[in-house]
Amino acid sequence: MDKEKIILPDPEDIAPEEIAPMMAHLAAMQSLLATRLIKRVEGRDAGAGGDHLLDIAQAAEKLKTSKDWLYRNKHLPFVVRIGRQVRFSERGIDLYIRQRAGR
Repeated sequence: MDKEKIILPDPEDIAPEEIAPMMAHLAAMQSLLATRLIKRVEGRDAGAGGDHLLDIAQAAEKLKTSKDWLYRNKHLPFVVRIGRQVRFSERGIDLYIRQRAGR
């Protein structure tokens, strides 16, 4: 956290027209903090290393599925689009597998 402490105003002192923008800002902040916390718990601090993008063959092999299945399911959370190309986040695939283990 910065050297200055961030002090939030009393909710009763916030003008009604400022509530929605403030809630959006807080939701974004919560998401960013949760992401950092997850990375830290998994032993990957925010500054440590980057993600690897896999091509369709590598992703299909890692997921033990066909390339065709991956192309049909482009809505999956680990899909990364770069222009017209489709790549797959290795970290995202690992998280996807962990979340579905034991289902």
